[in-house]
Amino acid sequence: MNEFILKDITYTYPDMEEPTLKNFSVEIPTGVTSVIGENGTGKSTMLLLAGGVVLPESGDVFIGGKNTKDFTSMEERQAAVSFVFQNMEFESEEPSGDLLQYVYENGFHKEKKESFLQELIQVFELSDVLTRKTQEVSKGELQRIIMAFSLLYGSKSLIMDEPVFALEDYQKEKALEYLSDYSHKNDMSLLFCAHELNLCEKYSDNACILLRDEKPIVGKTKDVFTKENLEAAYNVPLAMLKHKESLHRDILEN
Repeated sequence: MNEFILKDITYTYPDMEEPTLKNFSVEIPTGVTSVIGENGTGKSTMLLLAGGVVLPESGDVFIGGKNTKDFTSMEERQAAVSFVFQNMEFESEEPSGDLLQYVYENGFHKEKKESFLQELIQVFELSDVLTRKTQEVSKGELQRIIMAFSLLYGSKSLIMDEPVFALEDYQKEKALEYLSDYSHKNDMSLLFCAHELNLCEKYSDNACILLRDEKPIVGKTKDVFTKENLEAAYNVPLAMLKHKESLHRDILEN
């Protein structure tokens, strides 16, 4: 079964003349799927469309079989999928601990257990930020808070655009391992983009490689992550990709 389906999509940002995606189609299976590709291939745009955050100029997007054009409210769309934006920032009047509790109480989980909230506080290492407002925490701490929000909200599916770039390496592994395990245990599809190929390979069941002017490559991660596919995607020898990733990560973190 495919959780996210994009059919013959064209999408142009308001401040651009040329479409970012044109006549674009892809089907994303259920489970945990990573999205990779060179900058400018439309990864973030594809995620925004897949999550119903924006609607296509032409074509159709389906989430769990429902066309995003048919959602009648933001709440209905958010029940189907939560979206974590890249480099997300916001200010709050309440401390982070109160926000976590509020999101959980007002989310879509049918059964709410205090133990789950405490588990997320431990996994995402949030004990030291519970009394601080979101504008008083570091970028990495805010990313961990937002990942906890996304699980506490309880949507059927979850899309995350570069959710861990500001974390320590061990925290990236810890967060993605937990998200992947949670997805499998709770029948929740997770679609995420992370610039580090080793994380995408390690923590996804499926992978989607976006190529310039060609159809995306979608399949089991172990089958898709080949030297041939990765070199076609990034237009550099595989040996150079790690250095290229490092440079891009430095830009995101600064």
